[in-house]
Amino acid sequence: MIQMRRKRLTNKSKVYTPNSETTISLNYSSVLEVLEVEFTGGKIYHYLQVKPEVWEDYLTEVKMGGSSGAFVNARIKPYYDAARLE
Repeated sequence: MIQMRRKRLTNKSKVYTPNSETTISLNYSSVLEVLEVEFTGGKIYHYLQVKPEVWEDYLTEVKMGGSSGAFVNARIKPYYDAARLE
């Protein structure tokens, strides 16, 4: 994990996850290939080099009633480098 000063993503693809016990929101920048995850404990991470297809898979999963936290734990954390925002 990389800890560095990074700015929050400002694009309009933010998805709030009010029914999740793990995440508050996810946001994605296809230009930067960065997935921003805000966790319920208040920590915010940028996962790096996340392809647009993964973001689309996430949106599909959540629309079908899947768990946001389970997706992040299974499809994001094990495969992508993370940078914690201060």
